[in-house]
Amino acid sequence: MAAYLKRSEQKPTPPSDTKTLDKRFDANAYEINIEGGRADWSAINEVEIAKAARINSPAGWFVKKVMYAGAERYHVGVFFDRGELVLTNVTREAAQYVVETVAYYATQPIRYTGIEGITQTVES
Repeated sequence: MAAYLKRSEQKPTPPSDTKTLDKRFDANAYEINIEGGRADWSAINEVEIAKAARINSPAGWFVKKVMYAGAERYHVGVFFDRGELVLTNVTREAAQYVVETVAYYATQPIRYTGIEGITQTVES
């Protein structure tokens, strides 16, 4: 069985770390914009969240512990008929907000894969 985003009737509340998203993510009634790339809502067919990998080296340790204060980071992929949009290295709260925003604006069922418990899904 496949999991699909559960349609939301209420617009999600932005996370406290909106600084992370301000210049990298935008959504409105017509389209989603990630890192300057755009997709119409009707074209989106899948969303995926993956935990950001960190190499096991001094550089990987530095990135995770110093740059990101030890917090895990996630990548959000939005797949549509002509490609994909990827938002990299965001907090769990930011990833959840992006996925919930997609569920709010979605015009058709959108498949969800990735980390469980980040968003509500329905089986089909």
